[in-house]
Amino acid sequence: MPEKYAQVDGIATFLRHTGATTLPEAPPDLSHGDTIVCLHGAGGNSGLFGDVLERLAKEHSPIAIDFPGHARSGSLDSLGSVARIGAHLRGVLAALRVPRCVLLGGSMGGMVALETALVAPELVKALVLVASGARVPVSHEYLERWRLISEGKARREFDRRDYPASATPDVMRRGFMEDIKTDPRVVYQNALAVRDFDREADLGRVSCPTLVVVGDEDAESAGPSEILAARIPGARKLVLPKVGHRVALLAPEALSEAVLEFLRGIAK
Repeated sequence: MPEKYAQVDGIATFLRHTGATTLPEAPPDLSHGDTIVCLHGAGGNSGLFGDVLERLAKEHSPIAIDFPGHARSGSLDSLGSVARIGAHLRGVLAALRVPRCVLLGGSMGGMVALETALVAPELVKALVLVASGARVPVSHEYLERWRLISEGKARREFDRRDYPASATPDVMRRGFMEDIKTDPRVVYQNALAVRDFDREADLGRVSCPTLVVVGDEDAESAGPSEILAARIPGARKLVLPKVGHRVALLAPEALSEAVLEFLRGIAK
């Protein structure tokens, strides 16, 4: 899959795209259908969307980026807040000469997508909010665990709660191997950013078509997803069976087909 970097505010931001490879300084060709920008969750990276990109490329021009501090993007730290990550995303879109796009965000990536739709609605044709929310509680125990891990005082262990009972060892291994590409300090900073994000009062201002997707075995996202679907005008909701929090990794075909069908409906 073609790869590229976009320089934004001095940060080399890594992205994956489909279609033809272009010269390093040239944006990818995003003329096929809609540009769909895939945004990962806290501590994730663009590699989690590999299977989704391939499927969406049948009708559109999908890309996936690594947020600053994640995997192959520059910076040793997270940007510290969903608003700042959203501002960086707008810089990436400008660097790639994308005037308008569909934002597909998972977990914290969904928050960044929502923030962008509220701050710069002219950039967003549609939203796909996956296992996400306008406000998601973050427990003190979770924050404390990641603080200790980030300081080297606790081990970084696999978290089984993000996966359904039916998840295979291979899928869970792949998820963990992607997770460890990002420094624990960045994960902790992102957890603080998620804790501080609250756009519930603004959901009525979302003006673009919105699809809310959640797995039926994702207890963390069930309540926040329900609020998104209920308060965003005209939002649709899809519950995927036997799927946990890591939707793009666990059910790439179901997610991709749902997005393609959603966008076909918008085009009519």
